[in-house]
Amino acid sequence: MDKDTKKKFKEQTKDLYAALGRFAVEFEHICNYLRLIIMTILSKEGLNNDKVMQIILADQTAEPLRALVMPLISETQELTEADRKIVSKILNLVQELTKIRNNVIHGTWFIGWASIGDDECTSAPGVKFKKDQKGAATKNFDWKTKDFDDLANKAVKLWKLLARLNGCISGNFKIENNFVFDADGGLSSAKKMYE
Repeated sequence: MDKDTKKKFKEQTKDLYAALGRFAVEFEHICNYLRLIIMTILSKEGLNNDKVMQIILADQTAEPLRALVMPLISETQELTEADRKIVSKILNLVQELTKIRNNVIHGTWFIGWASIGDDECTSAPGVKFKKDQKGAATKNFDWKTKDFDDLANKAVKLWKLLARLNGCISGNFKIENNFVFDADGGLSSAKKMYE
């Protein structure tokens, strides 16, 4: 491998690691906002000791946090049918992205591995061993920087939805007034916070 190819490999490898890392970081913001929603609800219900809330939520991962949010919101907020639809949509998006995140974080990636004669390192082959009723159900991946970047962008959009939801709960704003469904069923925050 010549000097220019080595330099290109190094840059491409660096880009893949950075994109994978960005997704991991942005996904953790989803977990953070799930915790904040729970803490907001607990605080509004009278638990005002932040350290106690931190102890309760310590070591909780995305799925257990997600599973707590809907029942807590349902128990403590007066929800319209539109509110329920919005909260369900957000939490379903969290569940879907959590499954992908688990594949990414718990998969084995071969970033920067190359065969003799390769002059590009633009994809990350990966594998995750699984099992199902039929036996082995191995997942194989071959992702590019753009794939990880797209996931990171989805994570950013999702934690922003969770941040808006937390704002609605903490400020006693109507959930249905603060989110908009598009024609394809996608969800976004309203342009400004509405009561």
